[in-house]
Amino acid sequence: MGSKKWDRIICSLLAAASLLGFSGMARAEYPERPITLICPYAGGEYALRPFTNYVEKALGQPVILLTKAGASATLACGTLAAARPDGYTLGQITFGPLTMGPHLYNVTYDPFNSFEFIMGYGKWEYGPTVRSDSPFKTLKDLVTYAQAHPGEIKYSTVGLATPTHFGMVHLAKAEGIKWEVVVFKEVQGAVTAGLGGHVQVVSQTTGTMMPYIKAGQVRLLASFSDVRSKWAPDIPTARELGYDFDVVSWLSFGAPKGVPKETMEKLREVFKKAMQDPEVRSLMDKIFVSLVYRTPEEFKKLVEIGYTENEKVIRYLGLHKSQKK
Repeated sequence: MGSKKWDRIICSLLAAASLLGFSGMARAEYPERPITLICPYAGGEYALRPFTNYVEKALGQPVILLTKAGASATLACGTLAAARPDGYTLGQITFGPLTMGPHLYNVTYDPFNSFEFIMGYGKWEYGPTVRSDSPFKTLKDLVTYAQAHPGEIKYSTVGLATPTHFGMVHLAKAEGIKWEVVVFKEVQGAVTAGLGGHVQVVSQTTGTMMPYIKAGQVRLLASFSDVRSKWAPDIPTARELGYDFDVVSWLSFGAPKGVPKETMEKLREVFKKAMQDPEVRSLMDKIFVSLVYRTPEEFKKLVEIGYTENEKVIRYLGLHKSQKK
């Protein structure tokens, strides 16, 4: 056989081997390298670490927490939406930037079409609290007094057009109440104002207030959530008291739109199993976050409902981006 023919055979074999090598690389099992999980809140890494610990063990790759706080969590959502859809950039996606942010700001993402939801995993709950020495023993006591004394009641909240604000707006609208909102930039300021008697009511997450409730410093008057709080089961919901509203912020994990189906299926399986992990459940109890699993489809439906309902409240308050000059 001539040398030129041997050269052609060898070249063909090398080419075939090269193609097989590239094919093997293409079929490499996800994940091959570290995964980044974007956290939208400063200090929020603490609540996500048990999840990342579990996912690291299950997938065999490090999960790096990257905090992108700012702009009411819309910065993190924008960063996630713009990431390469390869499964190596994930994020915690909360209700605020999905159902409120788009009505308040010009965001860089579409809440319905920019993300692949891995799952909904929990919720923040809300409710009004008063100091333990307050004359208001029930929500009815507060409402009756506020109706008789327009403008006298002050309540603290963190930001305008936030869930902590919405619950009191719904209540005021239902009962024709006029009361004053005192807005703080940070949670501790809103809480301190209540403890110090500078406002009569603090509207906050029940998780934030639960240590004070357990210490006997404040009293929860009602749950603005869809169900009674796991940690205050004797306190009725607003709906149980006859009001047609609830305020819940649902929590999820997600990825940029376009991640391969096989990768998303693996992520969904692993993250769902993480909800049963003792470390995860222990910390969620410690920070008073209710674990509630929602499929991607169920979570997206919650987003659709919340988007419409929150837009109505934001417009009612005159805070919609189209109403600003």
